[in-house]
Amino acid sequence: MQDNFPTCPTSFVKFVRKNIKLKNESAVIKKLSSERAPVNAAIKSKKPVYGLTTGLGGNLAHDLNEGDIQEFQEQLIRGRAVAVGESFSEEICRGVLLARILSAREGQSGISVEAYKYLIQFWNKGFSSTIPKIGSIGAGDLTQNAHFGLSLIGLNEIWLNGRKVATEELKRKEAFEPIKLKPKDGLALINHKGVTISLAAFALQKVKQLYKAQEIAIASSLEAYQANVSIFSPSVNLGHEESGQTKAAAGITKRLSGSIISESKIQDALSFRTISPVLGVLNKAIERAEMLWKEDLFSSGDNPAVIDGRLISTPNFHSIALSLQLEAICLSISSVASASVQRTQKLMDDRLSGLPKYLSPIGGPSAGMVPVQKTAAALLSRVKHAAIPLAFDPPSVSETVEDVAPMTSEVAKKLSKQLDDFRLIIAIEAMVAAQAIELRGKIKTSYSTKLFLSNLRLIVPKLYQDRPLGGEIEKTALVLDQLSQS
Repeated sequence: MQDNFPTCPTSFVKFVRKNIKLKNESAVIKKLSSERAPVNAAIKSKKPVYGLTTGLGGNLAHDLNEGDIQEFQEQLIRGRAVAVGESFSEEICRGVLLARILSAREGQSGISVEAYKYLIQFWNKGFSSTIPKIGSIGAGDLTQNAHFGLSLIGLNEIWLNGRKVATEELKRKEAFEPIKLKPKDGLALINHKGVTISLAAFALQKVKQLYKAQEIAIASSLEAYQANVSIFSPSVNLGHEESGQTKAAAGITKRLSGSIISESKIQDALSFRTISPVLGVLNKAIERAEMLWKEDLFSSGDNPAVIDGRLISTPNFHSIALSLQLEAICLSISSVASASVQRTQKLMDDRLSGLPKYLSPIGGPSAGMVPVQKTAAALLSRVKHAAIPLAFDPPSVSETVEDVAPMTSEVAKKLSKQLDDFRLIIAIEAMVAAQAIELRGKIKTSYSTKLFLSNLRLIVPKLYQDRPLGGEIEKTALVLDQLSQS
């Protein structure tokens, strides 16, 4: 096994972005070669095997002649390429290719050795298929994977170095030759969870980064508000390990290292006081989703799969566990974002913070930072809307054969969009906290906050008089991006 193979969403994303080359491993080739025997035996036996000697879905009862099986592999791809919308980004599409390679190398797909080697060659050349964004119901990402297969057989555009290239153009340059499909190869190219895995990986990598950004913003808010931080002590959070509260409290304590807070209040508003349980739930949801993502990546979602020396129909394409856990993250983010907006408002309330009203140094008719509350409220409404679970089990398809579906890829897309709004909510809290800290005067802040403030003030100055702040929210988000990646 290659030493640098990704084992978690973050390393998966890095692997895609660095375009690390892949090797043909002899042990994998040997395993894939041995798993072709049941495929060949099934063809000779003429017994019904789903998608190999029969049609798919509602055509399950249609038997294929042995002479038609080879041609049917390409027909499988052409006839199911019905996804719509613009293509996913190049890196998402590269992730789909990587996911198919990594899951295939684990075995059970029945893919031919030649097809597997072709996928690795396709990856190493920097190619990836163009794949429309809409079409999967989470049952193996069939329709979108058909577009993935179309590029491989030369009937679709290919991503290369940031642009879409027609396969005919690459053929003329002798840079591309279509894949030659053998029995079961067509099904192996379309009946897997590559789209779901790639989308979920990028969403999970993003939410982990934003979790760190939220910690930075929270530490700054706690110092700006001079909140009671005794609530983060180990003794207070003891016994709440399973909910994630203990770990979240320890993370905030670490962020506050070096700070001195007066703790003048006995109790603060719940948006301050319940930080560790609210963050803990999100952290636990992320951890659980990463485990399920890894399970889906490194196990076969093929149907049928080569198991115990024969082709067996399986339910392993049905990624309901990952779908529900991604929904749990969406719900958790709603709570975290709501608390962030509340802390932002508390910092601007002079009756609660003891700071100038709206954090304006000049007072009077000055709006200070209060207008950003409206932007935060608008963003929060979008975050909460994204937390509404998708309606599972869309209308039955394929003559009601496929009558349940987890919609996993759609949930992953929903989460990714939600994170774009959450990122700006965090930036607003951090920007407001920075202003509040500097208005408070001589307080000893943490190392985390010092680093944030020094980087922020390079591109976003302290607010003295009313000025447009919209663009500065995005600039603050970029600072947090940099700090949360380190």
